[in-house]
Amino acid sequence: MIIYECFVCGEVTEAKTCDRCRNRIHGMLADLPEQFVYLSMSRQRDRGGSDGRSSRRLHAPLPCRDDVLNMLGPAARQSVTDGVDQVGSTPFLEVLWSWCEAVADERGLRPVRKHVTAMTARLTTHLTWICEQPWVTDFESEIQELLKTVRAITRTQPRRVPLPVTCPSCSMLTLVREDHSGWAAECLNCPAVKLDARDYGELVRVATQTLEAVANA
Repeated sequence: MIIYECFVCGEVTEAKTCDRCRNRIHGMLADLPEQFVYLSMSRQRDRGGSDGRSSRRLHAPLPCRDDVLNMLGPAARQSVTDGVDQVGSTPFLEVLWSWCEAVADERGLRPVRKHVTAMTARLTTHLTWICEQPWVTDFESEIQELLKTVRAITRTQPRRVPLPVTCPSCSMLTLVREDHSGWAAECLNCPAVKLDARDYGELVRVATQTLEAVANA
C-alpha cells in the first residue's frame, strides 16, 4: 500500500488528495451555480444607509454595486494600464474558465462552453484526476477564495443542520452538519471534534444501542 500526504491538508492518506478534501472541493463546486445566481441578483445598491463616502461627488454614483459588476464582468484580455477598467478580484467566470482551460489542455479535451453550469460540470467530472495533480492545492485555494468573496457580497452562508446525537467530547447536543464542509459532523463547542461519515455512523450506532438498552431496562 502506498501512503501519501494529502496535497491539500497534509494528512496521511491512501490517495494524493484525501477523501475529506476531495468531498469538500466537490461541495464547493456544487455550490457555485447557486452562488452565481445570488451574485447576479445583488447588483442593486443598498438603498438604506450611507456608503461612507463624502456627500460631495464629482460624478453621480453608479446605479449598481461596482464590486458586483467587477465579479460579473469579463476580465481584461490584456494588461490594464489606466487603472480604471478591471480592479479587485478576478471575475467569477474567469476563475472557472482558467481551470477549465488547464484541464482541457492537459487532457486533450474540447473547450467547454463559458457558462457557470457547464464549467462546474466539467471540473466536477474530472475532479478525481484534478485531485491527483500537484496544483490541486492552488485549485482548491482559488475556488475557496471565490466562494468567500461571493458570500461576502451575497451575505449567504452554508446551512448548518443540527444533529440528534451528543458530542463525544463535551456531551452536549451541539453537533451540526454544515453544507459542503466535507465533514459528516462538527461540534460548535469543540473545534477539534470533526467527524467523517464512518465515525459519525459509529457514534449514531452507539447512541441507538444506548437508547434501546434504556428502553428495555
